[in-house]
Amino acid sequence: TDTTAFLGAVLPKDALITGIYVIGQAVNTAVTSASLGIGSTTSANEFMTGFDIKTAATGEGYNPAGAAAVGSAMMTKLTVDTPVYAKITSAGGSDGGGPWFVKIEYVMTGAGEDVQM
Repeated sequence: TDTTAFLGAVLPKDALITGIYVIGQAVNTAVTSASLGIGSTTSANEFMTGFDIKTAATGEGYNPAGAAAVGSAMMTKLTVDTPVYAKITSAGGSDGGGPWFVKIEYVMTGAGEDVQM
């Protein structure tokens, strides 16, 4: 269980994030709460923040980030190669469970192309 942010991947320049999913094998065993954050800095909260990994509804199985996804991070073209950090925040001790895998879906536009909404 990683309570210190670690570098997990790098997204390429010009990528547009279209989705974030969490795949968990077992819920977190923290007594009070446990959440997963994903971001471009060691704060790990710019792409997804507060994703609940303690409850069975989202802590295990295959789940979209849903409301934990940061809206401004979705469909915004990255201007540089961007690191992706992950971190677990828990409270109450007895931290365990997992592991959790994060799938970030993104698209790349070609030269002169843009995604219009």
